[in-house]
Amino acid sequence: MIEVDEGAVRRLAERLAEMEMDASGLLPAPQGTAERRLLANYWFFLVAICQHTVSLQGAIDGRWLRGWDYLEAASRRRIEAFTAARMAALTAPELQAMLSDDFDPAQSTLDRVEERLGQLHQCANYLLSHYGGDVNELYRRSGGRLAGQGGLMEALSRFEPYGDPIKKKSFVFLMAVSASGLWALTDPHALRVPVDYHIMRIALRSGMVRVTAPHLSRLLKKRSPVSEGIDQLVRSRVEEACDELVQASGRSVFSVDMALWHIGRSCCFYEHEPYCSRCPRPATCSLAEALAYDCGGACPLDGACLGSRDPDYRGYWETNVYTTYY
Repeated sequence: MIEVDEGAVRRLAERLAEMEMDASGLLPAPQGTAERRLLANYWFFLVAICQHTVSLQGAIDGRWLRGWDYLEAASRRRIEAFTAARMAALTAPELQAMLSDDFDPAQSTLDRVEERLGQLHQCANYLLSHYGGDVNELYRRSGGRLAGQGGLMEALSRFEPYGDPIKKKSFVFLMAVSASGLWALTDPHALRVPVDYHIMRIALRSGMVRVTAPHLSRLLKKRSPVSEGIDQLVRSRVEEACDELVQASGRSVFSVDMALWHIGRSCCFYEHEPYCSRCPRPATCSLAEALAYDCGGACPLDGACLGSRDPDYRGYWETNVYTTYY
């Protein structure tokens, strides 16, 4: 139905290996023990509600932001509130105020508010009842190990927002605390690229995964709703392709994720046709800004990506499914 194309993976890996990008400034290192503890809890709660952030947009400190960028920048103004005790008692208006330009809940663009509030409450209450209200206790008990029984990924799966079988949010959170120096992981090789709609779109259009079933191809190109089972199948194949991409490129899983994710939300964004070889707005490119990458007005994957030359591949979209996983 859908399979990894190793030839396409190698072509993209060569491009990623050549890219001169700097992701070092994305997650600044913490200062002191108190800040380390606060930041780990902040990332844990923030990632828990990071699904379908397309509605979020606005200006924070005079800078227009959207999606995850807005979620992070707006929430950091109230970073001291990201404790289990305060998250357990958080109200919908308080969440909306936190995620608005001027702390006015009526002006917030946040959607699925009650859903996200429930996620914060569940995470907070489970932390309080099982881990003393501190996500760092998960790290202490695991010994910094990701995989296996008693590992961090197993512990995170007990929190409802982190229950994704493909573990998108778990990998996002664990990469954040690892890349920022908050937690030292004993088996970082167990990290995988977190598969969301941007990563799926890139994998399908580039040919890293090939759809062999005509009915699935039609569903994806028409953006028709699919079942949760189909969604997990597509995402699992994309995850496998990304595993091979990390190995073949020689880049870290964090660097590969950042490159693909930013290409997906800039060059290959869902609001416009792909900008493969000629970008009309390089000055506002998410990829160029975040990774200090000089794109030259073209997608880094242009030519290696099948979609940049074949309209049939360019017509693919990520799965259309309602989910709280990504």
